[in-house]
Amino acid sequence: MIQILDKQFKLYIDATTIQNRVMAIADELNKDFVDSRPIILVVLRGAFMFAADILKHLTIPCEIDFVQLSSYDGLSSSGKILLKSEPKTNLENRKVIIIEDIVDSGLTMDFFIDYLKSKNIAHYTLVSLLAKPDNIEKPVHIDYLGFNIPNLFVVGYGLDYNELGRNLDAIYQIVE
Repeated sequence: MIQILDKQFKLYIDATTIQNRVMAIADELNKDFVDSRPIILVVLRGAFMFAADILKHLTIPCEIDFVQLSSYDGLSSSGKILLKSEPKTNLENRKVIIIEDIVDSGLTMDFFIDYLKSKNIAHYTLVSLLAKPDNIEKPVHIDYLGFNIPNLFVVGYGLDYNELGRNLDAIYQIVE
């Protein structure tokens, strides 16, 4: 058990399991993008650890940029999506790989994919560490998925509870 602020969390996905899945996703990306030079858009702040670990294993030439989207307030999604920072790279006619921490309701990714389409990208691919299929309100296609999880609140490996817990190397679920 770990304590973050007023909540307790127990181990849900250990660091070794996460790293094994990260390497498998990186291997798939290396094969599928062998003849292209995609731009990787890392969704901050939650996906930074996942993206860094994937990028360590990529052998394809790629550019990296960052965006910041926000929809969470405390333990739940607010339903209001904010694009806090846009990519600096010109995305027109580019293959884009989005690296996201979690697809929860699908609202944030639906919003962001519409944004990318407005930039006349050639193609997008979505990579997400986690997905909550039971919580989906706006279905989005995840091309490479780390883990499906039930509708739990989780922290660690980039995910936070009121900005704390991102630095943990494993994923923990809240204990109610």
